Amino acid sequence: MKTKILSLLLVVFLLSSCAPKPVILTGADREAVLAFSESMTDNLLAGLTAGDYAVFSRDFDADMLKAMTSAQFDALKADRDAKVGLYESRVVTDVYQQDDFYVVVYTAKFEKEAEVLVRVVFRLADPHQVSGLWFSK
Repeated sequence: MKTKILSLLLVVFLLSSCAPKPVILTGADREAVLAFSESMTDNLLAGLTAGDYAVFSRDFDADMLKAMTSAQFDALKADRDAKVGLYESRVVTDVYQQDDFYVVVYTAKFEKEAEVLVRVVFRLADPHQVSGLWFSK
């Protein structure tokens, strides 16, 4: 049994070590991503605050639209409001590229929580639509 567990852990380790590592973007590369991502993140967070799914999802790609329906948005809104309150502000923490995506990580301030990590994922290909969203405290 121990041999099987160790073998499985070794396989998981080897697979994870072969995965492409994120590339932290700096300087002009970082600014180029922020040039399109900031307005999309503004829309997303404004829509979440207002409870407006159309604004929230305006810049979503097809996969994200399937993953985050209007009903799921309502549930997300209720959960976020209850746990952290309304969105107030944010600061960019990291910008990186991983595989076919850009990832922008923010430290955001909400009414009830001063430090909520918000990760927004954008497609690498133009028009760089939103492809993922995560909140974590």
